Amino acid sequence: MFSPHVQARIRAIVAIALLITWAMTAATGWLIWLAPEGPRSGQITLLLGLAKREWGEVHFWASAIASTITVVHVVIDWRALRGCVRHLTSTQRQP
Repeated sequence: MFSPHVQARIRAIVAIALLITWAMTAATGWLIWLAPEGPRSGQITLLLGLAKREWGEVHFWASAIASTITVVHVVIDWRALRGCVRHLTSTQRQP
């Protein structure tokens, strides 16, 4: 379908996108967790001019995008994943 060079580039882009989106998901999750709680806490500006509620939306969308990219990653690397699982579950391991 694609040349090996193009496939390697696609895999690299997907891997970098995974790192960025999951890091963003983790960072926004920590920000929301550390934010003040209670009445009107969703209206307090936390960082970059966004309130807790708005950071919750950023967190949701970052999670949705990261989950989608994860599915793409598994589909693209299915053969490698299957080979790793076979190797790890085999009873006869060769050095």
